[in-house]
Parts: sequence; C-alpha cells; structure tokens
Amino acid sequence: MKPKIISVGYALPKHSYSQEEIFQNLGYPKAFRRLFTESGIQKRYFWVPLPRIKELSWQEQEEEYINGAITLSGEAIIHCLDGRDTKDIGCVTFCSCTGFCPGPAVPHYLAKAFQFPSDTYLTNIGSMGCEAGMPGLKRAYDFTIASGKASLVIVCELSSCSFFPETDGRPDPENHFEVARSNAIFGDAAAAALVGFDDDPRHPAIVDMETYTDTEYLNDLGYVWRDGRLRVVLSRRVPEIAARLVGVVVPKLLERNGLKAADIAHYVIHAAGNSVLDNIRDELKLPEEKLSLSRETLRLFGNTSSTSVGITGKRLMQQEIKSGDYGLMVSLGPGMTSGATLLYWE
Repeated sequence: MKPKIISVGYALPKHSYSQEEIFQNLGYPKAFRRLFTESGIQKRYFWVPLPRIKELSWQEQEEEYINGAITLSGEAIIHCLDGRDTKDIGCVTFCSCTGFCPGPAVPHYLAKAFQFPSDTYLTNIGSMGCEAGMPGLKRAYDFTIASGKASLVIVCELSSCSFFPETDGRPDPENHFEVARSNAIFGDAAAAALVGFDDDPRHPAIVDMETYTDTEYLNDLGYVWRDGRLRVVLSRRVPEIAARLVGVVVPKLLERNGLKAADIAHYVIHAAGNSVLDNIRDELKLPEEKLSLSRETLRLFGNTSSTSVGITGKRLMQQEIKSGDYGLMVSLGPGMTSGATLLYWE
C-alpha cells in the first residue's frame, strides 16, 4: 500500500495587485512594462503591502518574513487539515527559501500553535528554491512509509520579503535585467499537504518519485548575497534548461513504471512562467490542454515559487477525477534540479 496525498490546502496574503499596479509602483521605465503586462499573469499577492515593499531594511524584511511565514503557513495547515486531529501527525516538514527564521525555526512555532505531539519530528528544509516541494514531499513519503504515521509538508515563499531595491528606479542591466524580470513574476503564498494512508479513492497514491540535478547550471537560478541582502539570480537560459532537465527526469520515471507521457491524464507543472511551460510542453510533446491548470495558476497568482505545485495540486483535487487516472507533478529549481512525482487514483 502506497502513501497518499490525503489533503492539500493553500493560503494567500490579503494584499493583491494587478500587474499594471505593480509596474507603476516599482517605477520602471516604460520599456519594461511588457515584462509585467505580457507575462500571462493577471495579479499577484504580497505579504508586504506594495507601497512599503521598497522601503524595508533587511532587518525589517526578515521580521516580516518570520511573521508572514508563521501566519500564512498556519492558514494553509488549517485549510489542509480541515478539522483533522493533529495528534495523528508524526512528521512536520517546512520548506522555504525567501527568508530566514534562525531558530527556533518556523516548524517549532507551528508545533506550538497547533499542539503537535512533543515526539513529532520537525524538519526545516531551506534554500531549495522553487523546487523545495519535491524534497519536502519525499521526506513526508519516506517517514510515512517507515513509521505508518501521517506526515505534513508545508511550503511558504514570501518573495516580497526578499525584494532587492534598484538604485533610483534604474534597472540593473546585470544578466539581462534579472532583478526586473523577477520582480515581474514572483508572488507570495503558502501551501500544505497531508501524506498518509486511507481508503478514499479521491486521494491519489504516491506511486514513485524521481529527481535529476545538473550542477553545470549552478549559477543560473537562485539567490546570492549582495549589499547585505538576498538578490535573485535568474538567467535567461532558465526556460531552455528547465525543459532539458524535465526531458530527462520525466521519461526516466515513466519508463520505470511502464508508462508514456500520453498515459498521464493530469499534469501539475511548476508555474514558473509562460516560456518555461511552453518549452516543457514542447519537450514532452504534450497537448496544450494538459497545461491548463498550471497556466491558470500562473495567471491568478504569478510564480509563487515552491508553493506553485501545491496550489495547482489543490485545484486539481477539486476537479472530478476518474478512477484509474495517473497524474504527474513536475518541480523545478536551483541546482538546477527537476523532480517528478507519479500519482495514481485507485
């Protein structure tokens, strides 16, 4: 019997803004407007209100991050558990890359708030970027297999708490204006998934997982320290590299399980951006409709980093799914790394 994803929940900050509002507030030259308005994104959610986002010191950013991570993660847990008792959870894993909570860590605060049993294993996975949901889910899967107890994995990304100010509104041309490009796509959210055993056919079994990292691309995606702050690294090669990695990890996983891409009824692909989704579609030779959920997640929320697959997964589980359907979750992140998780509705 395979562990299942029993439930998923997500939470969003109360502040949301259209792409036009964000562009106008950040004060970029008109030539950069298309980065925002032609991104396939309708609006994004920020923990830090847009008018304040450029004013915060690094100290204030981290204070906002800790408060926001605990608050939003707690809301995601509530939506995920949906009244279930926390005493049955044996492992809690928290994943995030957009800020620091230097100990006690965010899962410690969540353990107090939700009264997790004192013997609950608390794990903090940091700095894995947009791909963090995959190692978090693998940790939950492994623990549940080994112990028989349910596991909870939480991802929370607050990109508004890692905003990097550019001098006098002039975009830095480094790496083809990578800061401006990142400011045009990233948003904030938290998501939580409960992994365990049950007999409900609506809950997909985690059949198999695969990961692939190519360290040739270490410098193409992630964060660096600059002037005492986190500064994004976002190479223009990312869409091309992402498709290349997915083109390795997905066929390997499917072949091991006797499947082909066409056998997968439902795809949950990290909503990194339209060009990333385009390249993955072409690499796997998928019809456009297989990307509809991920496109919609991008449109409604922007690129919410590691929480993206959680949001899309929740929206998938709200749809009518046939018994015998397979699903595939695809994650991407720095390293560069791609992960694939095969799901099955029994």
